[in-house]
Amino acid sequence: MLVLSGVCRCQFCCIVRHRMNGKVTLFVPGCDHAGIATQNAVEKKLAREENKTRHDLKRDEFVRRVWDWKNQKGDRIYHQLRKVGGSYDWDRTTFTMDEKSVKAVSEAFIRMHEKGVIYRANRLVNWSCTFNSAVSDIEVYCTV
Repeated sequence: MLVLSGVCRCQFCCIVRHRMNGKVTLFVPGCDHAGIATQNAVEKKLAREENKTRHDLKRDEFVRRVWDWKNQKGDRIYHQLRKVGGSYDWDRTTFTMDEKSVKAVSEAFIRMHEKGVIYRANRLVNWSCTFNSAVSDIEVYCTV
């Protein structure tokens, strides 16, 4: 059973509240969150079934496996969202690796880089050994 994340629950409550107050809203359903959970699921499956990491595959092969996962699990996730009463625009479902999403993200990063909002530099970052990637401050839980 799907357990809605705190962010998803907050989004749902905000959408419902605004609709109850007569505002026009758009709530687009997706079967992954920025691809992070999807990537994690695919990597765990790869490790469990083939004893490999994503680094053992070429990018195209890993992306194909992400699409395979989406094709296997995406409908189930949408079904669960419908069961919990998600107030979504079901004609606009999205997936992080959809061509339109990939293009929009790339364009946004290029624009932000050109404006100097994001940049490459040697800086101390929060690093996830699991994902082999930088993690934002908001995603770090300090247990000390």
